[in-house]
Parts: sequence; structure tokens; C-alpha cells
Amino acid sequence: MKKSLRLQIIVIYTILTVVNLTFVAVMIFENQTDLLISNFTLESDRVAREILKKIESYGNINFENSSQTDEFQTKLLSIGLTNFSVIAAEDNSLEKTRTLLSNGATATISDLKTKLTNMSNAKAALNTSYDIELDTDHFIVNLIFYLNPKTFLISQIKMKEMVDRLRSLYIQLGLLLIWGFAFHILFGIFLYRKIFVRLFLLKEVSETMATGNLNARISWNASAHDELDVLGNTFNGMAEQISSQFDTLKLKNAQIQTELEIGKNVQECFLPEKRKTFNLINVEIIYQPMREVSGDIYDIIEISDTRTAFFLADATGHGVSAALITSIIHYNVENIMKETVNPAHIFNRLSDNLFETLQGTFFATGIFILFEKEGGYAYFCSAGHNPIYYYRKEQNKIVVLESTGFVLGIGIPDEYSVLKIKTSPGDKILVYNRLADKSPVSRTGSKFLYFLENRNFGIGTSRPPRRVGCTSEKIRCLKSL
Repeated sequence: MKKSLRLQIIVIYTILTVVNLTFVAVMIFENQTDLLISNFTLESDRVAREILKKIESYGNINFENSSQTDEFQTKLLSIGLTNFSVIAAEDNSLEKTRTLLSNGATATISDLKTKLTNMSNAKAALNTSYDIELDTDHFIVNLIFYLNPKTFLISQIKMKEMVDRLRSLYIQLGLLLIWGFAFHILFGIFLYRKIFVRLFLLKEVSETMATGNLNARISWNASAHDELDVLGNTFNGMAEQISSQFDTLKLKNAQIQTELEIGKNVQECFLPEKRKTFNLINVEIIYQPMREVSGDIYDIIEISDTRTAFFLADATGHGVSAALITSIIHYNVENIMKETVNPAHIFNRLSDNLFETLQGTFFATGIFILFEKEGGYAYFCSAGHNPIYYYRKEQNKIVVLESTGFVLGIGIPDEYSVLKIKTSPGDKILVYNRLADKSPVSRTGSKFLYFLENRNFGIGTSRPPRRVGCTSEKIRCLKSL
């Protein structure tokens, strides 16, 4: 599965953004709420002391007197108390209480009896005249004020300022998160434009060059002189070098191709003239090298009116090196045949000369056949070459002629042997190199026999030969003896 670096960075960047903003928001919220609760506690105590100071300034109130009670209620309302009640204990145990005055919502105080008892005791011991119970979730202050041993004021105050500050904190955190996400999105777009847009352009130009257009170059505003600008300039420099080297290679390749064409023409000079009728034999030849020059060579030498020789060699390798070896072989065969036409002697000396010249690094296979009119004999010698097929017309059969010695140029001193073959007019010989094995015509059976019977070449035939089609990629020769 193809992985996208862009997608990986987006995922990691998004996770880091969420984690970072969440961490900042939580830290700010916890810090501000702790500070808000501390302020709430201090403000509640301050408010309680101010209320207590006001109440103490009112003096003793007789709650049995309705006018004093109404006046006390009015004063409480004037100092901002809207939810309050005055309760009185009916006995010293504070088990039973009754409400003397009530206004607004009744404050809910947990374990009221215990608080009243503790306040009475604290008043006697520490002169403490109030008790505070804080609801930090809703910023509500529940107050109990000591009026006299059996009378208490219970009040509930909602700290709106704290509620407003908490609401403001939520709004500020929301704005912080919105700004944080907006900032990270803008920063992500900035990174995308600064990094990935140029990387995509680099990828596009690389793919264009891969299609063969070596003139493609990266073009963007490189005024920042950052790492990607340096990379772009380096890429363009590399592209220039590749284009220059490619042009140089094209020029050199054209030169090499020209030289190969010259080599091809020179090598073809070693081949016999393009005719099909020679003394004693008719031939049909197909010569198709894999490249301009090859390691295959053949020759038909008319020694005299009564003697004709056929020679074929296949050097190892392909191309220029093999072609040079064929030149050496051709030169040696010409010189040796000035002294002898015995196929075995020719191959013995040729093998020695090749080994001495090439030190066994290259070798070749070969076939040499000498045809003599006197007696109608052919003298056959093969140096490690493929078998050849001799078709006897009178007997209507094929004889396979195997190699009579080692390949040429490997330094083995064994002498080559020669096969003496009685020929008749109309006999045919098929000689081919190793790649002829790919031919769709089987070399055994009735089809191959029919193939040889219907070729217009043969020993002593007077009919002109026809060109035959073959499938081999190198030298494919049909020799008629």
C-alpha cells in the first residue's frame, strides 16, 4: 500500500494541534477557576463581615414588635439582601425553631441545628457572630448571623460577579480554541505552500524527465534561498548535467554506429561474392547477423577447376570483439591455404595460431569441407561445430556428420581428423550455426527430409537455386554439394 507523507504529516499535525490546544485550555481553565474560587471565598467573607457590621449597627431588635420587624426587613433589603429569614429557637436545646421573618427564597443550610449550636458556643467563646457555607459550583453563599442567643438570621446571596466572570472565562476559552485552530490551519496552509507545493512540482518535473523530456526544469520563486530552493537549484543543475551527458552519448553513439557500419562493410569484404553457382557446387545462403558486425564468417574458395573448399567459423561473443576474431581467422586461413588444402592441417595450424594470439581468451568453432571432382569425394573436418546434415539423394536418407575435433584456439594439442565422403550429383548438405536450433523445422523425420528434397541445390545440379527463408538470427547456410 502506497503511503503518503503528506497524509502522515496532516494526521500528526492535527493530533498535536488538538493535544496542544486541549492542554492549554485545561491548564488555563483550572488556573482561572482556582483563582475564581479563591476570590469567591475571600469576597464571600468580606460581604459577610459588611453585613454583620450593618446588622450590629441596628442594635437589638424586638421581633415581637411588628414595626421594628418591618424596619429591620427594610434595612436588610437596603443593603442588598433579598433572600433571608429570621428564625428563633423555642428552647435552649435549639431543637425547635420558628420563623419570625422571611423574604424571598429560603436558604437551604445543611445540618442547621449543629451550625446554630456551634455558633452559640463560638459566640460565647470567640465572639464569632456568623457562619458561611459556600456553593462553589453555583457561586452561592449561605450565611447564618447570630442576633441573640435564640435568634438567627439566615440569608442566601448569589455572587453574580463571579458567575459573570466564569461566563467570561468560557467565552475567552472558546475564542482561544477558535483562534488556536485557525492559527494552526493557517500555519498548515503556509507549510503546504512552502513545502509540499514545491515538492509536488519537483515530482512532476522528475516524471516529465522520466518520459524522455530532458529539457524539463523546475521553476518557482526562489527568493527565500531556503533548503528547498537549494534543492531546486541542485535538481536543475543535475538535469543540465544529464541533458549534456545525454547529448554527448547521442553523439558518441552516432559515431559508434558510423564506425559499426564501416566495420560491417569491411567484414562483408571477407565474404565471398554473391553468386550461387561455383565449381562443383551450387549454394543457397542466408546471412543475417544480430548486429552490424558479428562473430560469424564463411567463405567459398575455388582452388582450381577440380577443387572447391567451403569454410565456416563462429567466434565466441558478439559485436566488435567477435568480428575482430573473424578477421584474424580469415587472415590465417588465407595464409595457411597457400601451403596446404588438407582440412585437418588447416584446422591444426589455425587452432595453434589463435591460441598463440589470443591466449585462450577467445575461441571459435568451424567447419571445413574440401570438394574434389576426381573420384567425387568430399573431405569433411569439424572443430566443435554443430552437426551437419548430409542428404543422400539416391538412398533418400539423411546422414548426421558430427564434430571431428575440439574447438579452435583453446590450446588442446589433439590432431583433427578428416571424414572422406563419397558424393553423388543431387546430394545436399545443410550447414548452420548454433542458433539454427530455433528453427521450427525439425531436423529429424519426414518434414525435414521433405525440406531437403525440395530445395533447388545439390551436387552436380544444373537448375538455378532458389532463395529459402529461415528463422535463425545469425548465419544460416544451406550448402549444396
